[in-house]
Amino acid sequence: MIRMISRHGLLSTTSVAAACLTLLATAAQAQEAQTDQPAVQQSGESEPIVVTGSRIKRDGFDASTPVSVVGAEEVTRTGTVNVEELLSETPQFVPSTNGGASSNTVPGGTADVNLRGFGNTRNLVLVNGRRFAIFGPEQVTDINTIPAALIERTEVVTGGSSAVYGSDAITGVVNFILRQDFEGVEARAQYRTDAATWTPVYSADLTLGTNFSDGRGNVTVSAGYLKRKGITRGERGAWAFDSLEDGCIVPGSGSPNGAGTSFSSATGAACTAAGGELGFRAGGSGDIPTGRFSGIPLPGSAQSNAGLNAAYAGAGLTGMGSFGFTFDEAGSAVRPAVDPADRFNLGPDNYLIIPQERWMINSFGHYDFNDALTGYVELHFSNNRVNARLAPSNLGVPTLFDVNNPYLTPAMQEVLRQLDLRETGTTTVSAGSASYTTTPGDGRAVLTAGKRYSEVGPRMADMRRNVFRVATGFRGDLGSASENFLTDLSYDVYYSYARSEETTILRNAISRSRIQASVLRGAGGAAPVCNIFGLSIDDACANAIRVTATNTTVAEMQVASGNISGNLFRLPAGQVGFSAGVEWRRTEAVFTPDSFLASGDVAGFNPGLPTGGSVSAKEVFGEVRVPLIHNTPMIDSLVVNGAFRYSDYDLEGVGGQWTYLGGLEWRPVRDVTFRGQYQRAIRAPNVGELYGGTRRSFESAIDPCSDRQPAAQRTDAVRAVCAATGVPAGNIFGAIQPNTIIPTDFGGNPNLGPEKSDTWTAGVVFTPSFLPRFRASVDYFNIELEGAIAALGGGLSNTLNLCYNVIQDAGSEFCRAVQRDPANGEIRDPFAVQVRNANTGALKTSGIDIAARYSVPLGGGNLSFATDWTYTYEFTLTPLQAMPDIKNYCAGSFGSTCGEPLPNWRGNSRITWDAGDFSASLRHRYIGSVTNDRYILPTRAGSATAPALNTLVYPVLKAQHYFDLSLSYDFAKGMQIYGGVNNLTGNEPPIVGSPQIRSNTYPATYDVLRQEFYIGAVLKF
Repeated sequence: MIRMISRHGLLSTTSVAAACLTLLATAAQAQEAQTDQPAVQQSGESEPIVVTGSRIKRDGFDASTPVSVVGAEEVTRTGTVNVEELLSETPQFVPSTNGGASSNTVPGGTADVNLRGFGNTRNLVLVNGRRFAIFGPEQVTDINTIPAALIERTEVVTGGSSAVYGSDAITGVVNFILRQDFEGVEARAQYRTDAATWTPVYSADLTLGTNFSDGRGNVTVSAGYLKRKGITRGERGAWAFDSLEDGCIVPGSGSPNGAGTSFSSATGAACTAAGGELGFRAGGSGDIPTGRFSGIPLPGSAQSNAGLNAAYAGAGLTGMGSFGFTFDEAGSAVRPAVDPADRFNLGPDNYLIIPQERWMINSFGHYDFNDALTGYVELHFSNNRVNARLAPSNLGVPTLFDVNNPYLTPAMQEVLRQLDLRETGTTTVSAGSASYTTTPGDGRAVLTAGKRYSEVGPRMADMRRNVFRVATGFRGDLGSASENFLTDLSYDVYYSYARSEETTILRNAISRSRIQASVLRGAGGAAPVCNIFGLSIDDACANAIRVTATNTTVAEMQVASGNISGNLFRLPAGQVGFSAGVEWRRTEAVFTPDSFLASGDVAGFNPGLPTGGSVSAKEVFGEVRVPLIHNTPMIDSLVVNGAFRYSDYDLEGVGGQWTYLGGLEWRPVRDVTFRGQYQRAIRAPNVGELYGGTRRSFESAIDPCSDRQPAAQRTDAVRAVCAATGVPAGNIFGAIQPNTIIPTDFGGNPNLGPEKSDTWTAGVVFTPSFLPRFRASVDYFNIELEGAIAALGGGLSNTLNLCYNVIQDAGSEFCRAVQRDPANGEIRDPFAVQVRNANTGALKTSGIDIAARYSVPLGGGNLSFATDWTYTYEFTLTPLQAMPDIKNYCAGSFGSTCGEPLPNWRGNSRITWDAGDFSASLRHRYIGSVTNDRYILPTRAGSATAPALNTLVYPVLKAQHYFDLSLSYDFAKGMQIYGGVNNLTGNEPPIVGSPQIRSNTYPATYDVLRQEFYIGAVLKF
């Protein structure tokens, strides 16, 4: 068999040529057959085995579903210590933005699988063909808990596999086959570092195994340790240090890798027309350490009055704009705040690579009582500890101050007194769990206080996860019921239990209610506890407002399954294979947030409500493989296969569900095999989607009513919707949204139904007899998913876009989800966009996977070549199935709507020379170019208001070529040393501004540490 791949988009002639030349070059060299892929044997070369994608034993090439294999040697050749690294560089997978070493999120510290870009919940992870442990209400497997040192091979089926394996297998299955029949001792140690920061990563593994009872039994135990130190963006420096955003800069002052000098607030063509240049500028948060105070009438405006104008003049604030005013560090001098010069740089404090420490132990045992009965057990325990680090907590909300605040100058006290006098009626100020009221002339005034509480310290999250799993069962051969009926029968019955426990300790958050209380005078007119003007917070204030919170999450999964397989009867063309079985499965999860977080009183970390529930299913399944014709002209072999599964869920919105598949394999001659398959798959909603409490997240998005809306889209229709949804007329297309991070509420829905998908694959496998060591395959894939469970509209950006730019109806569900501050129209805490779960959308992807293998004797050794490419023709998001004409064609793009880069082409090629004790291998990784979705989406939709490409800042991320070199040497029996360099040429990643605010690039997709060096040793005896 040969590896397959996946990606998204429009055809690149250079990439096509490269792939074709690769295949032609390998085909030109004819030698003796050989393969190092365990699941890829030719018919007749070996005993039938079970290949992922079916429960029927057969040869690897006799499969209608493409199965790709990543061998154990890739772990050593890439210096892999976490399995996430191995898969993220494989072309079928889209790196996950919210998982892995670069995911500095809370909660976080996990690594997941994202097949075909459909997300981490729409594929199934197996270990030795069985479901593994899950974490959290999302019921996803953390592949950080899978030991890289024990991997024998990884088999990947890309395409719906629910009929064979059950729910979740929408885009396919990843099956990690572990070594579990080991004899002897193997010790492995590795050290890795990077050229950018020289930060170390250590790992060590020890595996012991022994046979007993004359080989009838075996026990294998493996322990592993990993320690990775963290790297902040400040430590990385260069392009990672500043928080970059798209802007208008002084010509010649910027570069594709850094910030220029701000020229004006103009965007697009207006920038260049005014004499500026499009580029990156240093941006960041509008909540700053010295405090930024706004939300008050502008000097000379209709909302002001003579007394207030005079107070502004006395304080030196006559020139103040909508960005408000700020203080000097001492908190005495005041001046108008300047945008973007006064913004806070979020970059240096945040982790680019999060630290991790992991202990893991795995044990496998089996005992053959007789041919018909083998008992087995699998045990796993891991302790995984990771940390996230974020910039200090901030709060930017209406805040009540005493007009005679002793920390203010008399001039500023007069400003507050005039603000108090111009109030009308009663004003209510909410502060977490507390609320206050103020009336005209009561000695208190309201300002929006945007403060970064740097004196409290950076936000830290300590996440500790323990995972335990046991699987035990019996398997064996039952022989045959008769000579020609029910032959070669075997069975497997098992029960597994897995439990994940996570404790997250959040430090240096702040309390909304405590801050409000601390800035007001105390009993008897005592001075406020906190002086938040300038950099004046002392230890007493920091201790008064600081909050430490603890969250806990527990997830459990139980599976009881049994199946029998063998041959039903013999046809002239061969045996009719079958498999049948039953399965019971139950998953449950409980998330218990800290009481502070549950109350919504905490700022600095996303609040959340308790979540708990369970999902169970009872299933019956079957599979059949029927050889119809063989050894006839133009039909060397013709085989059909089919499978079904009926699942009965205890969910009212799901109930009973059928999944099924049908496939065909036609080999006209022994050198060529055509294959195709159709599969219907489902995914039942998980606990988080069903029962998740409302949680608030702060997402990156562009408010279409702000000055960040592209000039071409500032139409009268958009203006009308902005006004109808609460934006004052004078603020529309103005600086009403000082932060690009917008509060959004997400939540569960217990009435969700299942997601359903249809997958078509068709391909051809070449195994030419005239070129025995050559294998190649080309496969077409097409996956369509309906009823996609997602936040309303597909997320914050899509909801805003649908409301203002597409539907333009203030009464639509998308516009009703938008809440704004009635004072100025800003979307800010506590006014959050309400985005709840629904079976709202659809996904579709299609493309071609290409793979080839070839090897040839050379120089006393063996030269082997392998290449895998994916061309993705289409990747389409339909936010709302009820409006099927509204589609986001994301292939070949990146950005705030389409997310992680989805290049049209992605591929790997490796050439390896094995010469006895010495091995050298060179790998090439290719990631195709992508274009900003702000151009791609409206252009592909035929919009007349699509921005011109040259009005966007660096809209194209160029294709990336990475080269990795690895070497190994066996200097004595059972002793090997190996090492290598990834990203040999030290490529820096492509940089983006506003579409990606977390680290100025996409660290899950691109290499961010320049060269990575590793060296390791293996000792076996």
